[in-house]
Amino acid sequence: MKIAIITKRFIWLLLPALFACNKNFLDRKPSDKITEAEVFRNIENAEKFVNVIYQSLPNLFKPGSAWMLSSATDETNQAIDASATNPDAGSFNNSSMSPAAFPMQGQWTEFYGKIRSCNLFLANYNNIPNDPNYPERKARMRGEVLMLRAYYYFQLVIRWGKVPLMTEVQNPFDNPDDIYYKRNSIDEVMQAIVRDLDEAAPLLPANYSARPNNWGRASKAIALALKGRVLLYHASPLFTPVRSQARWDLAADACRAALDTALKNGYVLNGNYSDAFTQYFNREVIWSRPAPGAYRDGGLDQELNPRGAGGYGNINPLQELVDDYEMKPTGLAITDPASGYNPQRPYDNRDPRFYATILYPGAMWKGRTLDPNDADAPRPGQVTTNYWPRKYLLESVNLFNLTGATDRKWVLIRLAELYLNYAEAQFEAKGAGTNVLDAINAVRGRVDMPAFNGGNEDVVRAKIRNERRIELALEDHRFWDVRRWKIAETVDNRDVHGVKVTGQGNVTYEYPVVEKRKFTNTLDRDYWLPVPQNEIDKVSGRNDEFKQNPGW
Repeated sequence: MKIAIITKRFIWLLLPALFACNKNFLDRKPSDKITEAEVFRNIENAEKFVNVIYQSLPNLFKPGSAWMLSSATDETNQAIDASATNPDAGSFNNSSMSPAAFPMQGQWTEFYGKIRSCNLFLANYNNIPNDPNYPERKARMRGEVLMLRAYYYFQLVIRWGKVPLMTEVQNPFDNPDDIYYKRNSIDEVMQAIVRDLDEAAPLLPANYSARPNNWGRASKAIALALKGRVLLYHASPLFTPVRSQARWDLAADACRAALDTALKNGYVLNGNYSDAFTQYFNREVIWSRPAPGAYRDGGLDQELNPRGAGGYGNINPLQELVDDYEMKPTGLAITDPASGYNPQRPYDNRDPRFYATILYPGAMWKGRTLDPNDADAPRPGQVTTNYWPRKYLLESVNLFNLTGATDRKWVLIRLAELYLNYAEAQFEAKGAGTNVLDAINAVRGRVDMPAFNGGNEDVVRAKIRNERRIELALEDHRFWDVRRWKIAETVDNRDVHGVKVTGQGNVTYEYPVVEKRKFTNTLDRDYWLPVPQNEIDKVSGRNDEFKQNPGW
């Protein structure tokens, strides 16, 4: 694979992106057009170089975003019309991708570009002076870069599986024949990720309470949380087809360490579930980044609000997600005859997280009742489910007079995930002991759901997986979870539904198909993205070890 190289003459090309950042450490502007030597012999410039590396962290609406991936699994539907203005999720849902055209293909180059920046920083680390007023600053920056390199490699491996592993800057002018690399095994890449995180963690502060202007930077709590997630994925069936007890043990230990560290450093399950997504600073959130603004195209509230509230209604939760919320009084699934579910009043007495996550027909929102047959009806030709996201939205935002906006953050890691990561890894490693049930019930108890008291192996595993589905809904987990569990060939290979509400008073509910979805599992094809065709073309005839993913 050919990796773009930036020589000393052109280091300044990396820096203009720093001008378009947010209201924290990313606001600091660099000098213009400076050499590599000048960057790394000045600690201020070196830190600004590090700031650029953060800029490929995920966003709500950028290509390959959480909302696109949510609509490419059994969470939501993109409410597109005949013009197909948002086709990316459809490429997954009808299995129509190709190596020459598929969602997220640009992330191959984007993530490798950030990895190269990490390698360039590490190669110049010894040239960076210390800050006498902040002695830990230089080491902290090294920890940040190691953690970011681990993060970007993790993003590559969950998308493509085997990927080239590079931990040093490569220069094609020195050895032009050496730039056509083989794809390293998943195990090799995962091990490199863990090494980086192990080196990063002790270099990083546990949090930035003492230096709040550094909000958003890598911390020890983030590094350990990411390590737990990485090892959880690595032990899972997609990455380890033949079950490995040793890998589950490692995952359980790492997830426990991450959870303990977070708790020790003041992270808590917030009493109000919704606050984690609407408060700019919240003690449940371990890692986050600013969310898009409220108004106009690409604005958080504009895109997600129902049409009667002035929004576009472009993302719609599926009936399949709605149906997986349990009944609050019993803690049972609606399919259980003892649950208390009433199909004539399907939205009554559900898990409180349902009301915090999904807006449904008949719900009160911004002082009025949502009606998909009137003010909240879809645009002509728009295919919707007649549900809307509630998570991340504020009732105070008025999209008609453009008032009431409050900054929010897109959550990358929060404490509830750490409880559920640990519950899953510990269960797969040791079975359903008290510690597993305690972790599950800590998350359920926060919203006053009845405690789960266990069961046989299949029951506990199903409960853990559904708890992740509900607790982490619309947060960029489900797309990856159904793949690592090797259940996407079922979950994402079926008809998906919405709701149709008819009548007043004695309402009739019907559940029409909104999309017929397809997932190709021959040779595990759709479990992995195809390697971009231009990367295959670069290596063609030069390296037989660099091959396309099976099935593509």
